[in-house]
Amino acid sequence: MGTLGGSDQIAFLFERLHILEVTRMVDVAASTIFVWDYLMTIGMEIEYVWPGKWTTMKVVYLLQRYLPFIDTVWLQLHQIFATNLSPSTCHILTTTSRSLMYIGLALSEMILTFRAWAVWNCHRVLTILLPILFIGCWAPHLAFLVEILKSLEYATPPIPQFIGCFAVKASSNTVISWILLMVWDTVIFVLMVIPAIKTFRFRGQSALYTTVYAEAMSVINIVLLRLESVDIGYRFILVVMARCMHSILTSRALLHIRARIYQPLHEEALYSEDHDHRDTIRTIKSRGL
Repeated sequence: MGTLGGSDQIAFLFERLHILEVTRMVDVAASTIFVWDYLMTIGMEIEYVWPGKWTTMKVVYLLQRYLPFIDTVWLQLHQIFATNLSPSTCHILTTTSRSLMYIGLALSEMILTFRAWAVWNCHRVLTILLPILFIGCWAPHLAFLVEILKSLEYATPPIPQFIGCFAVKASSNTVISWILLMVWDTVIFVLMVIPAIKTFRFRGQSALYTTVYAEAMSVINIVLLRLESVDIGYRFILVVMARCMHSILTSRALLHIRARIYQPLHEEALYSEDHDHRDTIRTIKSRGL
């Protein structure tokens, strides 16, 4: 800003403030949707998840379910609404929230991966292949996250009582990261849709729709990051929304599965002719999810 004239500095500042306000509204919307959905589904969680025995997958579910309360509802909202935050504080808040978002996204995708594996009745090839592909997809995400966090630079706010953090530099080299996420969601989608097509049954395939929505979010983020005409401040506008929607949709997918498992036996008879679906339910139940 130091090389700009007085009027140019004012115009630049107003442009930054406008971008911050738009981003702030989207992040608030994401947090609101997440909390609203949580309140709508907490009854199902209490009934179908809490009473069950503790397993690894139950811990994974609860972590991806409740981490948004920390990384989004608390840290992200504090970062965009607190006043007079120092550059160092902003960097700490961003590093912590983005790291937890990365963990939450990976855990959500892990649950969907397990769901796809169960649909194939724990096929031996997928038992070996899926973990390898999962690591191969998510390890690069960690490298890109570190690069982005290192590139972040915050400045002292230009006006007193400034709300939020004043970012002056950030790497936008996250396209490959979103592409990898889209590719992984495509793999899970294909694994989910093939058995559904074979049996002509899409009822209850909530995880199937979850991967579709996740893919759509990834595509939108890729487009935003690649459009040079889009201000860099807008290129990350849907990151928090995508993070919350992943948690929401994954949680709903699992809750619907658990509800199906605990249906009374006489209701289970209504779909007992669907051997693939019944075997999937049995597999998920036996694995403690």
